[in-house]
Amino acid sequence: MRNIFSLLLLLCSFFAFGQKEDSVAYEIIRQTEDDFIENIENGKQDSANEKFKHLFEQYDTFLLKFPVSDYTFSILGGKASAQYTLKNYDQAKKSYVELLNYFEQNKNLKDPFLRIPYSEDRQFLYELYKKLAHLEMIQKNYREAIQYINLAQNNPVRISCGNGLFSEIAYIAYLYSECYSNLHDDEKICDILIPVAAIPMVHENSPTVTKLYEILSKKYTKDELRKFFKKSFKTLYSKQGVINTIENTIYYVKFMDRDVILYDLNFKNLSKSETRKKLNKILHFSKFYALLSK
Repeated sequence: MRNIFSLLLLLCSFFAFGQKEDSVAYEIIRQTEDDFIENIENGKQDSANEKFKHLFEQYDTFLLKFPVSDYTFSILGGKASAQYTLKNYDQAKKSYVELLNYFEQNKNLKDPFLRIPYSEDRQFLYELYKKLAHLEMIQKNYREAIQYINLAQNNPVRISCGNGLFSEIAYIAYLYSECYSNLHDDEKICDILIPVAAIPMVHENSPTVTKLYEILSKKYTKDELRKFFKKSFKTLYSKQGVINTIENTIYYVKFMDRDVILYDLNFKNLSKSETRKKLNKILHFSKFYALLSK
């Protein structure tokens, strides 16, 4: 019995030491990552390149030495991020795909710091798919990029800040429109950009605004578009849908046979006069309408 107990103590000590060893190795890598980022931020590109070589060696050594570790996920993510930062896009894409595959195969893994399963972190998947979409766009693989944007949309995250939400919606629309623009599909661009034509908090020089005008101006004058857009705000429609991961009644108007979403949920119980005033306010707040009115 004493021998068995001694053996168990020895095994526990071994595993404890192994865990400590990979933790120490990870902390060393974290410090190297911080130095690398500091060099990048300070414009020390040569130093950053040298630090990256050392960092990359540390990543590979860690993955070889600790094939099963709580920190593997973070190591793979750090490796991909560093490659992306240095614009090593081919390698970055491979590393991000490796990270995605690792996630798919190890969904029960928990963040070693927060102890939350990675599978519950929708923000991670959302950002990863966007990153892969951007990398595919850089390599002019626009159809593949669209697939990744679709996957990001299928893993939405709730954004608490209103400005952040509108910026994110506009950014996703921009990614789609850039892909379809390079695929020379004007109809798809309209399908993407018309619904966000009334989105608030977007600059009038935003690509989502200028691109939509560029496409529609192939068929219509600015004055015609302004009149059409203004007329569309005469009639309000509603339907059930999801905004910011929450199901709600969505209000919209029709423009060019497409729904223009009004990111204002406060139309319920308004009188006709109050509804007209609110619609007019949203219209004049639209940066697309502002562009057409110049």
